[in-house]
This record gives sequence, structure tokens and C-alpha cells, in this order.
Amino acid sequence: MGLLDTEPGKRRLLSVEVPAIERYNADRDPDYRIAVARVGGGLTLSYCLKPCHNVYRLETRLLSSYPIMAPETRVMTPLKHCPHLLEGQTICLWRQGSTRASSRWDASQFTCVFAVVAAWRWLLCYELWHETGEWPLPEAK
Repeated sequence: MGLLDTEPGKRRLLSVEVPAIERYNADRDPDYRIAVARVGGGLTLSYCLKPCHNVYRLETRLLSSYPIMAPETRVMTPLKHCPHLLEGQTICLWRQGSTRASSRWDASQFTCVFAVVAAWRWLLCYELWHETGEWPLPEAK
């Protein structure tokens, strides 16, 4: 059963996620707005981010288990392999079972837009890693 197939999923989308996306998109350059598409029982957010020097195209997928399980974010722009880059250019934003609150997905506090902001921070770390050779944030515990 998909996110869009349940009443709680639909309520979450209408009361939490859609307003958060609308606030994010308000007064933002059209090239950097979040576009939403239905894919199967979930949603895919497509957007561009420019954390520093480069512009990156990304997709964040809200799977049927969302919001209990964290969304998956994938960079569509080709990247060089680096720390925290998983198979298929999926970026490691959350660590299941982490003891550090900042490393865990919390469905009661976060929206899909939080995942977009976390991706921006990850890309900034990626660009700094290219310049320094060191990942600027601590590892998730």
C-alpha cells in the first residue's frame, strides 16, 4: 500500500507536506523550486540546489513507508565517489539506529523539505571535501 493510498498518508500530505513545499517555493527562483510528481504509491520531488560553486539536480523520493521511514535523496548530476555517497548516487543523510538526534530521521519533527535542506548541507560538505580532502561533519554514531 502506498503513501497516497491511505487516509493518514493523504492527511499528512495535505496538512504537512504540501504546505511545507509551498512555503519553500514561495518567492524562489523557478529553477530552484520543488516540482512534485506521483510515482506509483509515492511522490518524487525534483529540484536543483546550488550550495556553493555548482548547481546539482536532485530527486527525493517519498516511498510508501514515508513518513515513518526517511525519504531517499539521489543526486542526478554525476558526482565523484566520496564519503557518504551510496549506490546509485543516493546520499547518506540519515543513519538508522543512530544515537545522535541530528543523524536520525524523526517523522514527528521533519517534513520532506527538511530532506531538501539536509541535501543542500550534504552537497556543501561534498564541495568542501573536494577542496580539502576531509568531510567537514562528524560521522553519525
